[in-house]
Amino acid sequence: MTVLSLDAEVYGLTRPTVEDARDAVLRVHRSNGPVIWEQLVRAAGSGSSLDRLLPVMAAADPTTRLCALALQIRLTAYTELAAAQTTVRS
Repeated sequence: MTVLSLDAEVYGLTRPTVEDARDAVLRVHRSNGPVIWEQLVRAAGSGSSLDRLLPVMAAADPTTRLCALALQIRLTAYTELAAAQTTVRS
């Protein structure tokens, strides 16, 4: 059975990262982005992973919730396609 690394490309997609979440928050919140990002990271706890950040983002303001939803869609698509690719190649 083939095992994919977390950074493997699957059908042209890469797994979303904490950096993707940070970029999204900074982009949509502009000048308030750094402050909002720090609040999110603090709320998610030390060593924040995307899995810890997404629920915090989903409980935040409406704009940040949309970022969380978009990242969750990307993560789900990546996860399902990675499973399919592993199945096809095994």
